[in-house]
Amino acid sequence: MAETATDTARGTAARAHELHREYGRGTAAVRALRGVSVALAPGTFTAVMGPSGSGKTTLLHCLAGMDRPTRGSVWWGGTEVSRLPERRLAELRRSRVGFVFQAFNLMPATTVAQNVELPGRLAGERPDRDRVLDALDRVGLAGRERHRPGQ
Repeated sequence: MAETATDTARGTAARAHELHREYGRGTAAVRALRGVSVALAPGTFTAVMGPSGSGKTTLLHCLAGMDRPTRGSVWWGGTEVSRLPERRLAELRRSRVGFVFQAFNLMPATTVAQNVELPGRLAGERPDRDRVLDALDRVGLAGRERHRPGQ
């Protein structure tokens, strides 16, 4: 499914078309997603809600490129990410996607600021201290950059 002029005009940041995700095979297969389609506009917040086992986490993992759909497609702007080779997908995830996990996935031995800097460092970038401090300020953590996650 190619990006259309309408998608561009609407400013679709990410979208999924007819996503299916199955785990296992045959009669034991679990069908976590069955034809889910969604479009997300840039700069918006979206809540994904439903009962336990309804496919929320699977949908988010597919949208973020952390899992691949069995069928269907995931697009970030004009790029179909659901079919990219793993290396290219890792590069795009590192530069274009943020994911907030339910449980803390922080390095307990490093400071809050170092945890924020980590993805950039892994990408070979030099941390921009002002940008890190601004990000911490925007999430209510100004002044806590030297604290450890457990503090």
